[in-house]
Amino acid sequence: MKRLLRNVMAGLTWPSVAFATDSPEGGSLWLGLLLPLIAVCAALLAWLWWLRKGQALRGPGGPLKVVQAVAVGARERVVVVDAAERRLVLGVTAQRVELIAELRRDDNAK
Repeated sequence: MKRLLRNVMAGLTWPSVAFATDSPEGGSLWLGLLLPLIAVCAALLAWLWWLRKGQALRGPGGPLKVVQAVAVGARERVVVVDAAERRLVLGVTAQRVELIAELRRDDNAK
C-alpha cells in the first residue's frame, strides 16, 4: 500500500518538476506545447469545414426533401418526402420506417 501511495504521489509531482527546471532552451518548451495545440485546432477547424461541406451537399439541392412531418404519438410521425418524381408518405417510429403510400409528385393530394 505504501508503494502504491508513493507511486501516485510521484506521478502527481512529476509534471511540476518537469516544468520547474531552468533549461537554457526555455523557448523549446513553449514550442513543444504550442505546436500540438495548433495542430489540434487546425484539425478541429478542418473537421468542422468538412461537416459543413457535407451538409451543403445533402442540403436543399439533394435528392430528398421533407415536405411535411406530423407527430402522431410520442415517437411516431407521418412524414411526406419528395424523392425524384415521387412523393412518399412514410410512417416513422423509433424502430422502423414504413411506406404508407406512394404518390406522383405532380398529384395534388388534398
